[in-house]
Amino acid sequence: MRSCGLVEQEPDSGRYTLGVRLFEYGSAVSSTRNIIALSREPMERLVKATGESASLSMLDRGEALVLLHAEPDSAFHIVSETGAHLPVFCTAQGKVLLSALSDAAVRRIFEAQFQQFTPHSVSSADALLKELETVRKTGFAIENGEFKIGVRGVAAPIKDHTGAIRYCVGLIGMFRRVDSDEFRAATAEVIKTAAALSEALGYREN
Repeated sequence: MRSCGLVEQEPDSGRYTLGVRLFEYGSAVSSTRNIIALSREPMERLVKATGESASLSMLDRGEALVLLHAEPDSAFHIVSETGAHLPVFCTAQGKVLLSALSDAAVRRIFEAQFQQFTPHSVSSADALLKELETVRKTGFAIENGEFKIGVRGVAAPIKDHTGAIRYCVGLIGMFRRVDSDEFRAATAEVIKTAAALSEALGYREN
């Protein structure tokens, strides 16, 4: 535990005290609870505006961890659950979270965890990195039948007060095409929701 920074030993008395690593973990948990609380109402509004399912996610051990999920009242919608882990290479949420990392870090995650789920999934690290360049430029990521056939989604980054991408909000549904007016309208709603949550975390554009 000492080597991991969880406890520290006082040189004079030999007694153990809580380490700085536990403080860092506690701060991370507190931050996560804060974003979940902040996101509930905006995500409900996003679901009502689009009629599709919405998720709040963060990067966790090379996967997208769903922190909060909201579903519409309609009979036909995509079902997920809080606590689920999603692949980062073929989901909109995952691509947004990867876009915050260096190319070298993305390659390491790709080599360790890559799996192709559908014929539409990205098949190489180079292709993924090229797509992440587009995500950084446009400010959102698209999922087009890459994780599940017929399912399409869009996600946008949530930035903290330093401008770092800590979380993302995504929308997933049975959109017919990603170039439809319906999908473009949904994309605008996702970007608006992510911007509002970023502002709530203290982010300000220069």
